Amino acid sequence: TLDNVQLLTTQLRAIIRAAGDRTDVRVLFPMVSATAELDSVYRVVDDVLLQLKAEGLAHHKPLLGVMVEVPAVISLLPFWKGRIDFVSVGTNDLSQYLLAIDRNNPLVANLYESVHPSVLREIMRVVDYCLKEKLPLCICGEMASDPVAVLLLLGMGVTQLSMSSSKIPIIKSLIRMTSTRDSKALLASALKLDNPVAIRAVGMALLERLGFEARVH
Repeated sequence: TLDNVQLLTTQLRAIIRAAGDRTDVRVLFPMVSATAELDSVYRVVDDVLLQLKAEGLAHHKPLLGVMVEVPAVISLLPFWKGRIDFVSVGTNDLSQYLLAIDRNNPLVANLYESVHPSVLREIMRVVDYCLKEKLPLCICGEMASDPVAVLLLLGMGVTQLSMSSSKIPIIKSLIRMTSTRDSKALLASALKLDNPVAIRAVGMALLERLGFEARVH
């Protein structure tokens, strides 16, 4: 959208005008990969707010957040302290970029695995930072509705997941039948393993012990 600032300006004006007097509106910026991009989009937000003020229209600065899907952003989050209001992790793209695997390419798609130990550890970096800084965090993508991944995310301390509405009942059921102790123990076991097949196996074992697998089938 930074290649079409006029369109971005129109979109932001529409969001802020529609929000009116509300102060809880959130704008999430995807595919951010550098501080310069964040600076640029924030300047557009500031320009829009100045325009609306000059026009005498109701406006409040929305809460601004970034989607963590480009691996480079993980190391930049501490530099953005106080500049972003919330974080969402786009696990599909983050996993794909970390593993250098195109999920849509049949020649390599079988190598894609969201519970790969490297993916789990990078997501943990984001979660740990957000918990330390009390920064609202949401996990999006396939991991948010993958039962094994959900158990691992719960063990990390994640409390907000975003998924399609059809997945909500089964994941809600899983969360209700899982204890914090079990999810943390699973995470601790998973972090000792160096391959996703073994990680998924221990996750499936916990699901079976909980009786969740039987419910699914």
